[in-house]
Amino acid sequence: MKLLMIKKIFLIGNVMFMACLSIHAQAQTFPNKPVKLVVGFPPGGMADIVARELGERLSMVWKQSVIVENRPGASGTIAADAVAKANPDGYSLLVILTNHVVVAAIRPKLPYDSFKDFAPVSLVGDSPLVLMANPKLPVNSLAQLVSLAKSKPGMVTYSTPGDGSIHHLSQELMDSTLGIKMVHVPYIGGAPAMLDAMTGVVDLNIGSPSQAIQQIKAGKLKALSYSGLKRSPLLPEVPTVAETLIPGFHAALWAGVLAPAKTPKELVSKLQSDIKLAMSGPEIKEKMDKLGIEIITSSPEEFDQYLKSEFNKWSGVARQANIKSE
Repeated sequence: MKLLMIKKIFLIGNVMFMACLSIHAQAQTFPNKPVKLVVGFPPGGMADIVARELGERLSMVWKQSVIVENRPGASGTIAADAVAKANPDGYSLLVILTNHVVVAAIRPKLPYDSFKDFAPVSLVGDSPLVLMANPKLPVNSLAQLVSLAKSKPGMVTYSTPGDGSIHHLSQELMDSTLGIKMVHVPYIGGAPAMLDAMTGVVDLNIGSPSQAIQQIKAGKLKALSYSGLKRSPLLPEVPTVAETLIPGFHAALWAGVLAPAKTPKELVSKLQSDIKLAMSGPEIKEKMDKLGIEIITSSPEEFDQYLKSEFNKWSGVARQANIKSE
């Protein structure tokens, strides 16, 4: 009886040892075929830009092809669902934006679990937002805007790329913290939202510094505040919300990489290390700075905690503002 038990223990131990060797070998030889970076948005947006820059540099690190696959639709959930169901072998990775946690916060039913079905790999970049006013609006600072909004509650309007977007939630957070109430006007996309602020259809717009810099420099829009913890290198003259009225305020369109759940930890660690290497150096930093994207990498554990903290933050804002998505 004891001999049988010893044999079973030996067999189990041997199987576990061989499995560990297999995982180690998998990580050491990865990748030996093309890797897909799946993006849930059309070409040209931040997720696509980050994926293509990252893919190009990973291909140099790996000496292997990296393919960017755009699968737009349903706020990125089509792409997320595809990667959640992919083999956990590192060859299908998901490039996400802040909306990954926002959608989880405002949409009750998803075909996947935004946390349990993925293995966080790394943050990649952070792109805070700029609050801009039509030139005819009689304000030149965030403090002046707050005074105007308090004197005319429900009269000042602002545009964003969509209902429930990080732009929308960012302004709702700012409004609730400052005790003001402005009217949200959602658009389908950032370009028309910005255009209507320029022409005076709406008073304000929340957008990306890289997309707005030409209009700001030309005097077609007035930049009032920036939502990063430090000033934007594109708009160094524009103060942050944190330094003016709300200490610690930060809201950004960030990008990161997820793998399917059950991807071996050793492989996730290799992916993170290679992403960090790929996104390092003055050339890529300069290129991303010009796009208004600060390169930020993290450990898988740090990214996991960041995802959870962002979910808690924005779900609270959505709940308070009664923002829902069916």
